[in-house]
Amino acid sequence: MSNLTSHEEGAVKMNSKEQKRLVITRKLMDNAKERIDLSSELEQDLENLGLQRRMKQLELESKFLKNQNNELI
Repeated sequence: MSNLTSHEEGAVKMNSKEQKRLVITRKLMDNAKERIDLSSELEQDLENLGLQRRMKQLELESKFLKNQNNELI
């Protein structure tokens, strides 16, 4: 009997405790991946908000400077 055949039979013969452990491990891995994906999306959203805030700040500063310039003329 080859090692591969032996391994496959061992995989099929997992007891219910091992099967439950495997299912739980897969769920935990899926949950961790989802949290990582959400974390990356949140980081990107925060970066975009920061850029939007800075653009708005520059727009307001530009308007203020134009008004100051118009008052001097």
